[in-house]
Amino acid sequence: MLIENLPAWLKEGESERLAFRLSFGHETIETLVAFANSHGGVLLLGVSETREVKGIPEAEENIDQWMHEIHTLTAPHLSPSVEIAKFDEKTVVYLSVSEYPIKPVALEGKYYKRAGKFTHAFSTQEIVDFRRQIIDSHWDSNIRPGKTVADISFEKLYKLIERISSAKQCHLEEPFTFLRKYGLLEGDKITNACWLLFLPDEDQETIIELKRFSSPTVTTDTLTLKSDLLTEVEDAMRFICKHISIELETENADTAAVYWQYPLEAIRELVVNMIIHRDYTSDTGAIIKIFDNRIEFYNSGAFPNDVSVKPSSPDEHLSRLRNLQIAELFKDAGVFEAYGYGIRQIRTAFIDMGLRPPEFIKLPGRLIVRATGSASAEWEDAKRAKYVAENPPIYLENADDDDDIESNQQNESFESSSERERLILQSISRNNRIPLNEIAMELSVSKRTILRDIKKLKQDKTLERIGSEKNGFWKINLPAGQNE
Repeated sequence: MLIENLPAWLKEGESERLAFRLSFGHETIETLVAFANSHGGVLLLGVSETREVKGIPEAEENIDQWMHEIHTLTAPHLSPSVEIAKFDEKTVVYLSVSEYPIKPVALEGKYYKRAGKFTHAFSTQEIVDFRRQIIDSHWDSNIRPGKTVADISFEKLYKLIERISSAKQCHLEEPFTFLRKYGLLEGDKITNACWLLFLPDEDQETIIELKRFSSPTVTTDTLTLKSDLLTEVEDAMRFICKHISIELETENADTAAVYWQYPLEAIRELVVNMIIHRDYTSDTGAIIKIFDNRIEFYNSGAFPNDVSVKPSSPDEHLSRLRNLQIAELFKDAGVFEAYGYGIRQIRTAFIDMGLRPPEFIKLPGRLIVRATGSASAEWEDAKRAKYVAENPPIYLENADDDDDIESNQQNESFESSSERERLILQSISRNNRIPLNEIAMELSVSKRTILRDIKKLKQDKTLERIGSEKNGFWKINLPAGQNE
């Protein structure tokens, strides 16, 4: 990407969305924050303001420290897209940020914006006006008619507080402090987001219809979700995973080799995007249709015209949040990692699996995403062999394969790691001989995620394998004072 675009960027020169810096420093972070508060942009390190490529020494050795500094000093935390490349034997570093949906972003308590090719600090009044404009433009931030804080489920509220505390490694907050911090409470009145996130089980608000088709018109399984938004993510993923697993024959009759028909992290991203970006003022519910060789997502809400569904460069990954409060809480809970890069991640995951990237179909007030997969019998031999070689199936015997576990450290789950470990132990407590395949399907995560968590639980002495891998069972070692 950098090598392809660098000549054109050098010709263009600095602008509202492009900046050059000879070295990394405080001014670099100021510019990235200004991009995030404006329309996003690209910053090139190792290039002078006169467009001369000077190069930047020891970039590879320092890049991790630079990224840590950017993340630590900004709030909300920025995580730029980064690339290092050689141009005329000189090292150039590419840093890109999208327009941040929850603005303004601060650098050590100060706010910056981009105007032309210059970076300026916000005035106090500009900050106040900016915040109010952002909040007022989102439906989920408005007060929910007829509902007060007494109407929500505090059990669900406590659960989310614990989850965010675990994900961000911070102390637990008092419920009312938490609600006010995220703008979910005004007096005793709650916002639309607060209601959709914490509505009691007896209340039914939003609807997602999930259907498995055996033919274009015949359904074999259906599920209607009318719960809170976080539960909808989990339940939708469980239903989808039930219908996109492929079981391959193995030489060992006691084990099963299970693969996903689609990249699981991409499907999860599509489900999360459907819930975050949905137009909840529309009478039309969301629908997920699963066929033998494709999945279709139907969602209410027009797709922004300035967001590209086939981005050619990272600065095109703008995030136009329809529901700001919902998105902020989902992100802090670890449901997704960063704003503005979902489409690229989805496309990359499909391509890496040898599949065609999903098709995004924009209609008036509606978006359809069609993801095409392939049943195992239809896979091309070479493609299938490559995928199987790179993604060994879950066998019980693989649970101690350190290399396989440590080779994939990405966060693929819709739960934080500590919450996922709790759910793993919960599954084992119900059946101490449960195959790891089944745990992965229950939690809607990949095989390597489960193997990594199992390894950690064993290292912590929380989980112990008794007997052989084939005929043994799992033993949970509870802390002193707890009954088994």
